[in-house]
Amino acid sequence: MVSPKRSIRTKLIVSYVTLTVLSLAVLGVLFSRLLSDYLFTQQERVLITRGQAVAKIVKDVAQGRPLHYQARVVLENMGEFLGAQVWLVDRSGLIIAASKGSVEWEGIQLDADEFNDVMKGTVVTRRARTGRFNMPMITVAVPVTMGNQVLGALFMNTPVSAVEQTLAHVRRLVLTASVFAFLISNLVGIGLSRSITRPLRAMTGMAQEMTKGVFDRRVPIETKDEVGELGQAINLLAEKLERSLGDLQEERDKFQSIVTGIDEGVIAADNENQLLWINPQAGELLRVGHIPLEKLKMDDLPVPLLDLLHRVSVTGQVEALDVSPYPLVVLRAYGSPIRRGDERVGSVILLQDVSEARRLENMRRDFLANITHELRTPLTSIRGFVEPLLDGTVEDDRTRHRYLGIVRDEALRLNRLMDDILDLAKLESGSMSIAFDLMDIRDLVYRVRNIFEPQAKQKDLELVCQLPADSDKEILVWGDSDRLQQVLTNFIDNAFRHTEPGGVVTVSVGITEHRVIVRVADTGRGIDPEQLPYVWDRFYKVDKAREKGKEGTGLGLSIARGIIENHGGEVFATSKPGEGATFGFMLPKSEA
Repeated sequence: MVSPKRSIRTKLIVSYVTLTVLSLAVLGVLFSRLLSDYLFTQQERVLITRGQAVAKIVKDVAQGRPLHYQARVVLENMGEFLGAQVWLVDRSGLIIAASKGSVEWEGIQLDADEFNDVMKGTVVTRRARTGRFNMPMITVAVPVTMGNQVLGALFMNTPVSAVEQTLAHVRRLVLTASVFAFLISNLVGIGLSRSITRPLRAMTGMAQEMTKGVFDRRVPIETKDEVGELGQAINLLAEKLERSLGDLQEERDKFQSIVTGIDEGVIAADNENQLLWINPQAGELLRVGHIPLEKLKMDDLPVPLLDLLHRVSVTGQVEALDVSPYPLVVLRAYGSPIRRGDERVGSVILLQDVSEARRLENMRRDFLANITHELRTPLTSIRGFVEPLLDGTVEDDRTRHRYLGIVRDEALRLNRLMDDILDLAKLESGSMSIAFDLMDIRDLVYRVRNIFEPQAKQKDLELVCQLPADSDKEILVWGDSDRLQQVLTNFIDNAFRHTEPGGVVTVSVGITEHRVIVRVADTGRGIDPEQLPYVWDRFYKVDKAREKGKEGTGLGLSIARGIIENHGGEVFATSKPGEGATFGFMLPKSEA
């Protein structure tokens, strides 16, 4: 069983009260004993003095005659004067004479040694409870001498009731004084304990606040004793802790600002695989940002990252690896040990989202492959048809003319490829020239329609143009007619390449309050929603498995986006797999 809590104040009061009671008790007993001894001693001295005076009278009266003849006359009325019972005893112990009212000899209680001492001339005193009523008595024995001879002894026996009454009265006074002293001392003790415990309680409260992280409180210093020195020490400690905490908080804020401000994700763990830190960027990259840090567990992280943390913690070596926790997401993880001196206390991982870099790298790789293929295909074709012409194996003019036509087409194909590459380079460098002029978007649609109608008939496609209801009204925009034609041509050509025979390609123009919208929609197979956001990126090809003849360089849409953005417009693309795709652009509308 746990004992109840006792405060320092209670302990001080109990100790002070106990000490006071013991001190008063000891002092009271000692004073009573000393006073009793003093009173009894004084009473004995008085009896001795009076006894010696009576003994001298008895001696003088005797004048050498036996004591009993003269003593009777002297002692008859001497008891009242002396205030005691008086007996005159000879050397044999026989009572010779006694004062009036004296009781029998049994009231005198002296042992043989004491009696012998008296007969040798020594005054003997004794305190005892004697007599018929067992009262406290003082017995004094005074020798009666004649020269050097002891004739007998004078015994006086008196009760000490007066002394007892005096002692009782004194004891009552002492008790009363002790009670008052006890009360006063307790009041003083309570005040003293309060003066001691009040600053201690303040220090305790301050210490409790410090455990909660509050360091701006101070203990009032009221004394210059040890308690005051303790208060000063606590105040100094609070000031140092407050400064240290402020510095630590400042450093922590700097660290958090750095860690949370960088684009990379940061994950830290100790050697016991306990998660110490994860910044918001890492939470977003790993898609665990919705889980509070205190509830986030190591098992919530991808297994490759856990293995990396473990290896780095064990080996102490810096390692790196690529992690793909989700489709189309590639993270570069750099693992490094956390050291405290020479001791490894944990490990940290730096996460970089390299998805875009990997995607661009793959796109560049595909682009180089496509460019190589696109260049090799027409060159191979040109070589294949030029060699027969050169070695004379083709003799008839008709075949020769057909070969030359093929060579011309492949050369034009090479020229278009080079033009696309040059346009892309100009867009990236900002050197593409755009001649802005007020133009009617209807003229652009009609001109491009006329260009593609023969091709549409050849591929068994229906080319439809849709203009606003008031098509006779100009639809004006500021732009470069040739560059906008290049964009619209790219959209229609793309639609043609991905629309099966019998399909429909629709070119439509819409008008809002501030914009002109041009759309090219087809009835082809459509585009996967996951790929749709990337169709405008350079080098990107939606369908890498398309059949030969429908393959492009992956540059056309990227070039189109750059042209439209230089016009202050936007491009867009929508699609539903199996229902076709729509590509378009929006330009600011102009007034005549």
